[in-house]
Amino acid sequence: MSFYQILLFLHSWLRWAVLLTAIWVIVRSFRGWQMGLHFKKSDNATQVAFVGMMHLQLLLGLLLYFVFSPFGLDAFAQGTKVVMKTAVLRYWAVEHIAVMLIAVVLAQIGRTKSKRARAEKQKFKHAFTFFLISFLLMLTRIPWHESARLFRSF
Repeated sequence: MSFYQILLFLHSWLRWAVLLTAIWVIVRSFRGWQMGLHFKKSDNATQVAFVGMMHLQLLLGLLLYFVFSPFGLDAFAQGTKVVMKTAVLRYWAVEHIAVMLIAVVLAQIGRTKSKRARAEKQKFKHAFTFFLISFLLMLTRIPWHESARLFRSF
């Protein structure tokens, strides 16, 4: 078993924790915003968990992209034109990483704006807005197509 396979396995499985936590924090934020709930320590912890998992997922993805994966930066050895004309290479070498990076940045912005907001309603609103956009972006670039295994194994 190569280190690449281990990282790919971890990256693949961590997505489920990220997605489930995203759904949880989005629902909590929406309810808090719409119902005028008190922002609790558990709301803060949920946001921290979500953004922390996003950062871990990004770290694993960057290791794959820059060091271990033939579909990451190494794909450009064939030339930019080849990468951009080949759907599979373009997806992994450009689209997946770019959109996921934007999703992580938006999640971090949402967390920061929520943390800095004074009004509790604003804390929830910022979290809901940025986390939802981040979540939707993630959904567009997770490899859902049939050829990608949803549950990678060793």
